Amino acid sequence: MPALTIERLNAYLGPNIFGPAPGVCLHAVADRDRSARLRAALKDGAQAVGLVLAGLEVAAAPAGAGARLEARFAADAPDLAADLCRYVVDGMNAEAAGDEAWDRDTPLLDLQARRRSEGLPVAALQLVADARRRGLPVLRLPDGRLLLGHGAAGWATNPAALGQGGGPPWERIGRIPIVAVTGSAGRAAAVERWAAELGSAGLAVRALDGAGYAEAAALLADPAARAAVLGLDVAGILRRGLPFERCDQAVITDASGARPAEAADDEEWLRALGLPMLLAERPAQLNLADPRLHPLIPYAPFGVVG
Repeated sequence: MPALTIERLNAYLGPNIFGPAPGVCLHAVADRDRSARLRAALKDGAQAVGLVLAGLEVAAAPAGAGARLEARFAADAPDLAADLCRYVVDGMNAEAAGDEAWDRDTPLLDLQARRRSEGLPVAALQLVADARRRGLPVLRLPDGRLLLGHGAAGWATNPAALGQGGGPPWERIGRIPIVAVTGSAGRAAAVERWAAELGSAGLAVRALDGAGYAEAAALLADPAARAAVLGLDVAGILRRGLPFERCDQAVITDASGARPAEAADDEEWLRALGLPMLLAERPAQLNLADPRLHPLIPYAPFGVVG
């Protein structure tokens, strides 16, 4: 039996239930408390690959005859960082078993090569910094392009092509209204209702229910969208986080049905349901008739309305 077994490993591409930045959460079971070794191995591996693990936290709790370990950190390349965790666990298992034949170098070289190929060039890093200074959202799309702003107020570019033409049209880049809806039984109806309300105000609304990270990101990149209503899949939030850092309105309809398998417990489920309200700029709309949602009320930055 291995000394360390991964139970759950999530790479978050945006705000998530553990924090506002992209990062990784690793849950593993071990034959004993190996948290100190895990911390040291993660730090050494990140340095070798060229990753910065911000706010690294490693904790251990008793679990039967062994221990349950949890490691969390922020990172600018979450998928690569998650693969680093897998590499570290493999290495710790080989170390514990005295396996001198384990190949340490080949997977490490692969991770280093990925870091070089997937990293943004200097011009793109400068562009991101400029956008952040202007308070603009920045999203790296699945096809590798950088999106500044959202929807009709967005501008997408290939990082490798920067410097070959004019700079971004800063004067037209901005945000569009975003309504983020979570829940189960009442979510689709809330999405439809909000889409109709925004549409009646003359906005070209894109609405989508059951959106995971990739689907929500694609909608936010749609140049025809002047407003977005996203019915967010809670399982997707638990797996990948959210593709936006701010929204205009958060709507939480209910906590009905079975807890998603991606949630370790009811608390994680509730935190995923409530995540959009932490990003909203006005009071969250919360179904006060559902008592399971009441623990969220104290955490709403601008309060809640029924």
